Amino acid sequence: MNRRKGSLSMMLLLFMTALLTLSVAFVFYEGRSGESVLRYRKGLVSVYAAESGANWALASFSRKGTAGEISFSLNDRTVAVSFPREGVILSRAEDGNRDYRRYVRLTYKKDEEEGKTRIRVEDIRSELPRMDEKNDSPSPVAAVADLASP
Repeated sequence: MNRRKGSLSMMLLLFMTALLTLSVAFVFYEGRSGESVLRYRKGLVSVYAAESGANWALASFSRKGTAGEISFSLNDRTVAVSFPREGVILSRAEDGNRDYRRYVRLTYKKDEEEGKTRIRVEDIRSELPRMDEKNDSPSPVAAVADLASP
């Protein structure tokens, strides 16, 4: 009976160690999940900013009949809109660190009916995220050139 006197303490110590290990693993997992959600959110905000730039270009084009290149800030995003050729609008949005860059390519047709300009959107493409050169991705200029091609 004397040999079993410390076995309960040893079992309790093993149980507490296992519980502590599981707790640390859970905290680590939750931290990683939070980072993942934050990265997804930042990317999604950049997509919405790029889409709003394309929408702005369409509205400006339908109002004025012509539109030029423009760059503006929307919250903490920078949006750049260009018209590389007739019927194509390119919009790029990126965060302040230039980490979350998204592109939208919109193709349209312009018709004149009874003195009114009618614009019909034919295709909208949202491209994959483009990081800068340090991450072995194409440069921003190459990415925009790739979007401009049909």
